[in-house]
Amino acid sequence: MPRPQILTYVDAGASDWTACLMRTIGHQLLAGAYEIRAVMADDIRHDATLFDEAVLFVMPGGADLPYCALLNGAPNARIRHYVEQGGAYLGICAGAYYACRELAFHAGTRGAICGPRELSFVNAVAVGSLPELTGGRLYDGTPQTTAAVELRTTDRLTIVPMSLYTHYHGGCRFDFGDAPAPDTEILAVYAGIDGTPPAIVSSRVGKGLVVLTGVHLEISERECKDALRGHSDMPKYLHVCERLAETGDARLAVFRRLLAHAGLTLD
Repeated sequence: MPRPQILTYVDAGASDWTACLMRTIGHQLLAGAYEIRAVMADDIRHDATLFDEAVLFVMPGGADLPYCALLNGAPNARIRHYVEQGGAYLGICAGAYYACRELAFHAGTRGAICGPRELSFVNAVAVGSLPELTGGRLYDGTPQTTAAVELRTTDRLTIVPMSLYTHYHGGCRFDFGDAPAPDTEILAVYAGIDGTPPAIVSSRVGKGLVVLTGVHLEISERECKDALRGHSDMPKYLHVCERLAETGDARLAVFRRLLAHAGLTLD
């Protein structure tokens, strides 16, 4: 009997962190209970059985515009149908921007990326990047705009709210206007930003569930250090990795709770 599948998008736009994400979900969190399957845009467009065994579709961090280029139209319609019929979607960083009603990335700058998005799973504007977390620097893809940020969970995710450090690199906060819709829950907030805006949210979509996170719970101290190797100013950013190490166990525990919230069965 085939194992249930977690589909992870790996086509154009997906970042180099996607392999780390797949390892973390498959080995550290779920211990082989699920098949972790990499999928391309053509699979979503043409494979009629792609979602038959799927329990989760993961849209990783990376870049939103290549996602739009390959998935707008029929592929997005298939993803939405899968979720509406009872599937689950996990969007991380760019995958979270991509799944909101609208995004506002670097609004007001020459490199702004703003506008509505087709999936529109969550009725919010994904606003980023968040220079208040990175010493005033807007995301530029370099270690200068990475940070270990303090996250505080809500009692919707953990029985007792808790604080932990997690990797941040260009992600969003979620702007709901006056208040989230009744079918939307705030699971964690940015403790280091005035007003503690939402950092992780979930929303019911038809019979399914969407979970979006502006931070990278999958990235550990070790992977942070691996990414910095080869940079001439690596020592300047090791404090990010060291801060992640302080709450590494809590970070993985929260990631497990997030997957359980999305409907996965944990051992």
